[in-house]
Amino acid sequence: MDFRTSNPTSDPSGGLGDPGARILVDGDKVEWEVYDESQWDYRMALDWDVLPQTENPGLIFSSRIDRRRVWPAPANWRGMSDDQLLALCLNARSMF
Repeated sequence: MDFRTSNPTSDPSGGLGDPGARILVDGDKVEWEVYDESQWDYRMALDWDVLPQTENPGLIFSSRIDRRRVWPAPANWRGMSDDQLLALCLNARSMF
């Protein structure tokens, strides 16, 4: 699995701009950007159809094929392994 910190200045898709976001690649070679919903700002809200949960923020998995949410966001998600995060992604609720 790949792990890298996203670079908001080089993300052609508009990206999340969260320097704490993680990029994972699953077994089907789908790239998922993972971030804490509480880190949203107005630029992301304008770009998405679903508003962030402010009372109980979740962990968002975003890819070219789906956008998924797990909530509440695990407090230790940044310390989780790629495999642990991908397992969460598999069981996450689709936002579409």
